[in-house]
Amino acid sequence: MKHIADYVSGRDNNFNLIRFLAAGTVVFAHSFIVVTGNRFAGPLVSATGHDLGYHAVNVFFAASGFLIAQSWLATPSLSGFLSARLLRLWPALILCAVLVTVFVGPALTSLPLAQYLRAAGTWEYLPRVAGLLGADSALPGVATTVPGDTGIDAPLWTLKYEVICYLCLAAFGLAGGFSAQRRFWLWMAPILVLLAAASLMPIAHDVTHPYDHLIRFGLCFGFGVVAFFAARRIPLTLWAVMAAFVFAVLLRRTAAYECALCLFTAYATIWAAFVPSNVIRNFNRFGDYSYGIYIYAYPIQQLLVQRLPRLTPLALFAAAAPLAIALAIASWHWLERPCLARKRELAAYVEGLRRARSNP
Repeated sequence: MKHIADYVSGRDNNFNLIRFLAAGTVVFAHSFIVVTGNRFAGPLVSATGHDLGYHAVNVFFAASGFLIAQSWLATPSLSGFLSARLLRLWPALILCAVLVTVFVGPALTSLPLAQYLRAAGTWEYLPRVAGLLGADSALPGVATTVPGDTGIDAPLWTLKYEVICYLCLAAFGLAGGFSAQRRFWLWMAPILVLLAAASLMPIAHDVTHPYDHLIRFGLCFGFGVVAFFAARRIPLTLWAVMAAFVFAVLLRRTAAYECALCLFTAYATIWAAFVPSNVIRNFNRFGDYSYGIYIYAYPIQQLLVQRLPRLTPLALFAAAAPLAIALAIASWHWLERPCLARKRELAAYVEGLRRARSNP
């Protein structure tokens, strides 16, 4: 029986494709929400209790847990780790905020253009978004189609939880959590047990409560971390994927469902990343467009549906997805990848500053 470690070989995996499909799934799910104004519209809600976007974001966090753990263990340097994370998230995020402020805002605002440009909220939007605390920030005079949702780029709310997971993993690594098998399990097991226990509580089922997101994303990310660190001990088979799925289905009406769903999502994501045919791994030649699709698509959807109010969810997806993909491709090749290529330089610069301060 093969284990996860038997498949792990550098970048020979399907993670780029999985994240691309997950980002596309988020766009598809949001097409129903944006058109109807109903947060619970779309496929799978009645069957699973959650829409497709919910499951797709869980996939992102499970994949991230695996890959970020791999990144830390490859170069367990705080400056290198944080430099890579900084250059992966913020350049495209800042560009997205600028584009939304300069193009989407003026196109959708109910204010005269001059008044929009003079408004303090217009120019506060970029620092709020860049600070990861303003995903729900509104631009002056700009309304969305979803009642109670002020954010013109609502999906950005998940990024702060991604960063929280990064920082927790870095703290875990700096404290020596990855230094030995015994220590890893001695520390990680209580964390996962605590999160699993918290998932049984009512707050874990209240999507308006921030702890719901911390529990859910913490479990998905944590299971991904465990999958990498314990790769030699965890079998990777389709039968196990099916068993995890059945286990989650059987717990559908219980408080343990959310934890079981996170476990299934994480295991199925790792299986899909390594086991299927090598043919689909040719997708890796194109680039990692998932992040761009995720952050650029929602403003495009808002712009399209407000300008063309008769669009159906499927028509909106058909119109928005190609535009988001095109923008994501340009962003990857002209901004994100060039910035990532400088991560070692940034890490060396940060490390130099740290040494200069410690040795005046």
